[in-house]
Amino acid sequence: MEFTHWKRRMQDHFERMGFDLRIERLAMQDMLKLEATHGAFLFFPITITLYERMGWQMVAIESHHPEEVDDLFAEAQVQSLFQMTMMTFEEEEREFILGFYSNTGRYLTDQVSSTGQLIRVIEEEWNDGEVLRISTFESFPGLFVAPAFAHQTYAFAPDGDDWQVLVGRTGRPASDYRFDGHVLSAHRVPEGELFTPAPIRVPIHQFEEVRKQLRAEQVEIETFLQQAMETIRQYDPSFGFAWRGTVTFFHGIPVNPFAQRLWLEEGQKRFRVMQQGSRRILAIGATSDETIQLLDQAVGAGEPDGTPVSAVGQLLLGIWQQFESDEATYLTAVDCEGISRQQAENRIRHSLARREPIEWIDRAQNGNDSCRFGGLTLTFPHRPPGVVRIRRTDESTAVAEQTDTP
Repeated sequence: MEFTHWKRRMQDHFERMGFDLRIERLAMQDMLKLEATHGAFLFFPITITLYERMGWQMVAIESHHPEEVDDLFAEAQVQSLFQMTMMTFEEEEREFILGFYSNTGRYLTDQVSSTGQLIRVIEEEWNDGEVLRISTFESFPGLFVAPAFAHQTYAFAPDGDDWQVLVGRTGRPASDYRFDGHVLSAHRVPEGELFTPAPIRVPIHQFEEVRKQLRAEQVEIETFLQQAMETIRQYDPSFGFAWRGTVTFFHGIPVNPFAQRLWLEEGQKRFRVMQQGSRRILAIGATSDETIQLLDQAVGAGEPDGTPVSAVGQLLLGIWQQFESDEATYLTAVDCEGISRQQAENRIRHSLARREPIEWIDRAQNGNDSCRFGGLTLTFPHRPPGVVRIRRTDESTAVAEQTDTP
C-alpha cells in the first residue's frame, strides 16, 4: 500500500506543478504511466512511468524530442526537471526515489539525498567520474551497474538501514572483454536478469565504507587478471600481442583464453580461466592464489608431441589464423637471406615479447604479403601453405621507401 500511496502523491505533485497528464494505470505490472507535457518547463512531451524495483521507488522518464533537438540538451532538461521535482516533493518521501532516463540510460537523483550520494560514489570509484549509465534490454530497471572491469552486473538496493549489493546470475559474455579486462564491446544487461545477494552490506550513511568496498572489488578482479596475464607470459611472452589479430600458442597448442572472477550464490567466489572456443577449463578455484597455481601447472605442462611451434611459425600461423599445432603443414620452407634462421627466430621472439606492431608493406589477396617485424622483412603467401622468405631489413632502404611513398 505504501508504494501505491507514493505513486498517487507523485501524480498529484506533477499536477500541482502544472503538468498536463494523461494517466494510464497498468495494474498487472503495478505501474502508473503518465503522458506529460508542460508549456513552461519542457519543449517536448515525456512519458513518466512510476514503479517499484528492488527496494527503489523508480521514476522512469522517456522524452519524445524531435530530431533537431540535441540528445544531450534533452537529457540536461530532463535532469533539471527531475531535480526540481525532488526539491519540491515531500522531503521524507524522496530519500529512496531514483530516476531513470531511458533515452540514454542515465540515472537521475536528488543530489543531496542518500541516493544521490550513492550514485556519486559509484561514478567516482567505478566509472572514472563519468556520468553513470546503463545499457539494458530492461525497460524498467533498478539501480544496475555494469563496470568495465567486472564480469557480472551489480545491483544496489536499500535494505533496512543498509545498502545491499547484489550480482547478476547470467554473467558477462567472455567476448565482451580482453583477457586483461580491456573492454571490447559495451555490456548490455539482459532483460529479466536475476540477482543474488553478495556478502557486501554497508550502513546507508557510511559512504567512505561504500568507497572502500567498491575499491576492494575492483582491485581484487584487476589483480587476478594481471597475475593470470603474467603467469601465461612466462611460457608464452607474446600472449596479448596484437589482440584479435593473432592467435597465441602454448607449446604449439593455439589458445584464446578468458579469465573471470564471479560471485556465486551464498556468497561464494569463483576464479576461473577457460579456453574461449571449447570452454575447456584451464584453471578454476575459490581463491585467486589457488587458481593462479593451477593455471601455472596447466600452461607449464610438457609439450604434447615434442614439436613446439617456432617463433616464425607462431607469428605466421597467428597472421593466417590457423589452428594447427604442426607448423610444417603450413610453412613448407623458410628461406633466410643475410641472417641465420636462429637469429631470425630470436629477433621475432623478442619482438613478440615486446608486442611490437606489424608494419605492413603489401597485402595481396591472390599473391604474396610482405611486412616488417623485428627488424626483418618477411614475405609469404596471403593464404597458406607456402614458402616464407626472411631478410634483414636495411634501415636506410626502409627510410627511403617511406620517404618515396606518396
